[in-house]
Amino acid sequence: MSKSLKKKNHWTNKVHEAVLTRNKEGELGFELRGGAENGNFPYFGEVKHGKVAIQSGKLCADELLLEVNDTPVAGLTTRDVLAVIKHCKDPFRLKCVKQVKKVKITYEDWILTAVQEHHGHFESWYYKWNCPFLYGIQLSSNLIKA
Repeated sequence: MSKSLKKKNHWTNKVHEAVLTRNKEGELGFELRGGAENGNFPYFGEVKHGKVAIQSGKLCADELLLEVNDTPVAGLTTRDVLAVIKHCKDPFRLKCVKQVKKVKITYEDWILTAVQEHHGHFESWYYKWNCPFLYGIQLSSNLIKA
């Protein structure tokens, strides 16, 4: 793949900015989800388009929130992100990026992959004896050769 194509498809090229003000009631008009307390980046839940006062740009549900007025918020709890927004004067800028896809992997899938990748090492011996008993994983006989 060429460097120019890689650069074109890189997630940093999809980052956009939205400039917002609070509505007359002082509400933001969007729900914030995720956060460090949930092991996620902060992202937008429901965006109430009639309630949010967007001056420029756009907000969409499930977009990651990267910065608030040039302050990085990745790794902060939802409460801390809302505190950063609360201390901003109107109008404030949000730097966002659309999530491409969500990947969900179970712990059992991860262990099964580890067994396959570390076959013949200490880890495969450990997983051989502990996984079936601890997690109820059915491993085929060709995966548990020590």
